[in-house]
Amino acid sequence: MTRPIARVLLFPLAMAALLVGVYTAAMHAPTPHHLKIAIAGPPAQTEPLAVSLRGALGDTYDVSTVTSTERARRQVRQRAVAAAYVLSPTPGDRRAGTPGKTFAQPPRPDGPVLYVASAAGAAQVNLAALPFENIAVQQHQFLHVRDMVPLSSDDTSDTSTMYAAIGLTLAGYLSAVMLSTVFGTALTRRRTVAALAAFAAVAAPAVWLISGPVLGAVHGSAPAILVTGWLTVMAVAMATLFLSRFCGRMTALPAVGIFMFLGMPASGAALPIETMPAPIRALHDLLPMTSTAGSLRQIMYFAGDGIGRYWLALVLWAITGLALTLAYDAVKARNDSTPALPRPAPDPSPTH
Repeated sequence: MTRPIARVLLFPLAMAALLVGVYTAAMHAPTPHHLKIAIAGPPAQTEPLAVSLRGALGDTYDVSTVTSTERARRQVRQRAVAAAYVLSPTPGDRRAGTPGKTFAQPPRPDGPVLYVASAAGAAQVNLAALPFENIAVQQHQFLHVRDMVPLSSDDTSDTSTMYAAIGLTLAGYLSAVMLSTVFGTALTRRRTVAALAAFAAVAAPAVWLISGPVLGAVHGSAPAILVTGWLTVMAVAMATLFLSRFCGRMTALPAVGIFMFLGMPASGAALPIETMPAPIRALHDLLPMTSTAGSLRQIMYFAGDGIGRYWLALVLWAITGLALTLAYDAVKARNDSTPALPRPAPDPSPTH
């Protein structure tokens, strides 16, 4: 009896080890890797500073220059750069956006201006501002921070999109795991897919209802949020359905490992993807949680701009998972229907 018990308990042990190992390795010491920042102003002023920063920062930051403060603000709003530093701002430059809440602001700011977009990631703002904070301190100046796309007053921790994405991802893999575990082959593939599609149509409104109208943490176009939710559940569920063909009752382990333990840090929803180790950064554009969290952030703060590529990625996950499942089942059915070769008849001749 000891051995069967040990085999059963091996599963939660592996889950705990995966969670601690992956999350700790990915997020215990966030360090920027090519985080994009810009300096705005006349080339005679910006180029020497840019050269100095590039030499001091190495590959932790990508430093660019722009001649127009309006272009700098546009780059921040479009998330092309994480922050833009204006050396000699005009009064109009100081009034753009809203006062930054990340750093203490002087009552009469007269120093350089830093444009940020906290809605693009609150943790990213702190990292992007760090080099310019150091410059301001060295020059005995106050850094005047202006937020071009501030966070909602109901999402000051910048975690609402992350938790919504986690909930939708969990709904996707857990629903597929439960159906395959409880019903096994008793539930046909067609009914399984139909059940998952119907479940996604319920899970997406449930997550939206709780995080949006009830708690007020997630806002924006309800139809777009519901489409994102349904696509997420189907993308993860179809991929998990394919995994179940190989893993059986152990499907939950690879599913949660791929879509949650790797998917969450690779999505950039918790910490900027630029701070993740290289293996995690390589997964950023591949795993579905990136598309879910990215879609929700675009809906909430950026009027859905560029959401099409996120939806396309989720559609491709769902279609690929279903296609691979169909192909696997077809090959397996053909192999099972192939009659076994008859064994050669024994030699009737007597032996002496």
